Amino acid sequence: MHHLVHWADGGDTSLGNAALLCERHHGKVHHGFRIERDPAGRWHTHRPDGTEIHVLPRITTEPVTTRAS
Repeated sequence: MHHLVHWADGGDTSLGNAALLCERHHGKVHHGFRIERDPAGRWHTHRPDGTEIHVLPRITTEPVTTRAS
């Protein structure tokens, strides 16, 4: 679990101040990358230079299938 506001900076250990990250991305956050959650609950990821990383939908001509269908 990653503290959005580090505990040393007064961040509490709570779900509202937490992000579940894999080891690779947790390491990146501690080396300049930043993540935040907006009031609507959407996550935003920023590079060390402050620019936001946008994830675009995958473009494909193949039909989308799910296990539920």
